[in-house]
Amino acid sequence: MFDLLPLDGDGRSCYPKEAGSRWESTEVLVVVKAAPQPSAAYGDTVCVAGIRMRESGPEWIRLYPIPFRSMEEYLQFTKYDLIRLQVKPASKDPRSESYIPDRSTIEAVAHLDPWKPRHRYVSPLSSQWTMCGILKAQRAGKEFPSLAVIRPREVRDFKLTLHPGWTPEQAQKLKVNLGQEDLFGDAPKVQLLEAPRFEGKYLYLCEDKTCKGHVQGLLDWELVALERRLKDRDDATAMFEIRKKFFTQMCAPDRRPLFFVGNQLKHPLAFSVIGVYRSQSLN
Repeated sequence: MFDLLPLDGDGRSCYPKEAGSRWESTEVLVVVKAAPQPSAAYGDTVCVAGIRMRESGPEWIRLYPIPFRSMEEYLQFTKYDLIRLQVKPASKDPRSESYIPDRSTIEAVAHLDPWKPRHRYVSPLSSQWTMCGILKAQRAGKEFPSLAVIRPREVRDFKLTLHPGWTPEQAQKLKVNLGQEDLFGDAPKVQLLEAPRFEGKYLYLCEDKTCKGHVQGLLDWELVALERRLKDRDDATAMFEIRKKFFTQMCAPDRRPLFFVGNQLKHPLAFSVIGVYRSQSLN
């Protein structure tokens, strides 16, 4: 039950990762499922981010890798599910929020319907950082989060372009693992992951008074899912429908959107928007 989660405190935005490699049980409210990407080890895999409840309050956690498309149905979950699972610190990823999930232990125990019931979990994290503040901290050699909630002062645009397709390296990763047996048994048969049809980028100002603007790609699974639902539409019509959802509707000023953002392991300054949240009536 969600009421059993501790909510005291504002949570931690920067914290040292636990030492060692001990597995521990945790509960996570899933708020981000990034679009699947080619993986040398798994064919394709998904980065999942969520809100983990600790005694000090809510904090971010990144669960990777999760080869979602090849997982058995009973192990799969949706955004805003509360899942229970075993995790351990990712020793090869220095980002404090990064943990390795034991996906055989994943159990979806509840689902939180929109939107107000979710606010009490997102709200404590929504005023800790600006995008400019994160980048300034990183450049100054100070601690900074690799996952955060950013409140845009103004979302200026959402631009769509045709995706160039997988690079030869990405295509090879997908082919090498296609049809291989999963570590936990026979994996469900999946088709080769198609490249997205479009790429989307947000142009926005964060709440930093000196902000000159940010341009960040959208890596939300929902973008790819909508693209595929529109596969029979021509490019212009599909772009219109996608822009209507992700800009006109989701980023309307009266919805007071929040951006969930995350960076890349190899490029710490390269942040992307990995989810959009409706914060209307957040306070």
